[in-house]
Amino acid sequence: MEGHSTLLLRIALGLYSFGLLDSLYSVVKQRRQLFRPALYAFVLGAILHALALAASSIEQGRFPVQTLQQMSSMASFFMTAVFLTVYARFKYESLAVFVFPLVFLLALAGALGGESGAASRPMLQWWISLHVALFLLGYAALFLTCVASIMYVIQERELKSKRPRAFYYRLPPLGKLDEIGYQALAAAFVLVTLGLIAASVWAFAKWGSNWLVDPTIALAFLTWGISFAMVFGRLVIGWRGRKGAYFSIAGCACAALTWVVNSGAHTFMGQ
Repeated sequence: MEGHSTLLLRIALGLYSFGLLDSLYSVVKQRRQLFRPALYAFVLGAILHALALAASSIEQGRFPVQTLQQMSSMASFFMTAVFLTVYARFKYESLAVFVFPLVFLLALAGALGGESGAASRPMLQWWISLHVALFLLGYAALFLTCVASIMYVIQERELKSKRPRAFYYRLPPLGKLDEIGYQALAAAFVLVTLGLIAASVWAFAKWGSNWLVDPTIALAFLTWGISFAMVFGRLVIGWRGRKGAYFSIAGCACAALTWVVNSGAHTFMGQ
């Protein structure tokens, strides 16, 4: 019998798909009033998604970040939450063009995975599950930093061309993009730092130094290092604009690579 969590997630997925299509149409046609149904769909989808994650935790007796499918679902929810938080403050619909497609794809991966898949390694303890959740939330914020950076680079190039194309007029101002990117980066840095601390202390106590050679962890530390460099460069050196945007894109690419090489369990956990 299909679990309540899977049913709720699939309904949320339907709402995400509607929100995705409607948001793309409203931004392309420059009809801001048409974005409201997309926004409502994503808010309702996020609520149902949160209920699905809560139901999954109750059904399985554990935090639902044990498999790649579950982590995809969690990452989708966090990205939606981060977007809605930023939109509530800045009110820029064009951000949805970059965020909503990935939200939908990750939610789809989570919905197709169902609830039957169990981790092939021993169940992660709750503090390790917390570490995973912190990383996913941090990566969601880092992705929004990347989105703002890509939009910044696009808009700057359009300005330099002196003949901007239609999409230029749908983008937020450069100053606002810089502000959005930095605030999301600051949140990402804090969350990734907490996730690394939570995991590192426990992993060192249980496996000694073996965990340091795990490729996923090495990439996670590289992502943290890039995030630290961006925050340091912004606060101390004064990096802004295009240079900061390129660093943000590099950090997001590193985070994406961390996700790609992740097998659902670290290599040292079988030792």
